[in-house]
Amino acid sequence: MKTHFLVIGFLLSVQTMASEHSLGAHEHGSIKLGMAVEKNIVDIDLDGPTESFISFEYLPKTEKEKKIFAAVENQWNKKLFELITFDKKLNCKITETSFKQIIDQKETAEAQSKIKETAKKASGVHSDIEAKAKVTCASNLVGSNVEVALKKYFQNIKKLTVEIISNESKSVEITKAVQSFKI
Repeated sequence: MKTHFLVIGFLLSVQTMASEHSLGAHEHGSIKLGMAVEKNIVDIDLDGPTESFISFEYLPKTEKEKKIFAAVENQWNKKLFELITFDKKLNCKITETSFKQIIDQKETAEAQSKIKETAKKASGVHSDIEAKAKVTCASNLVGSNVEVALKKYFQNIKKLTVEIISNESKSVEITKAVQSFKI
């Protein structure tokens, strides 16, 4: 019966997150970082307005904008441990990553073209970053420390909330540029 309630709770939380993720209205500077920990594996999910990471929300157009986006994407995919650090004794390895800019559906190629024509690059464009990662460690992560440095690298992040699902679920509000807490 307890398992049944856990499954229902999980499904309801997924449904709530999906409905909250419509791109129409979002709070700039507000980022959600989720960590689902099971023994030696942690699944990481990062969601928030693109502006929080690259200072604009529209599709990168100029070479400079494309380089900015590529640098942030590279940092997530290849240097994740600069942003989220686990205890070195755990011998953690990144096994999967993805980093995507999701443009509001009404921001089609045609809409982007009109925006470009009128030189209103950011007019009405909404997009989010959806980044995921899977980290596998040699030892159990539960009870270990993790350090989050997202605010250090992305000054447009004003509110950063970490939701941890493990033996116990908890929420941590990150208030410093670099902040540690127990999983």
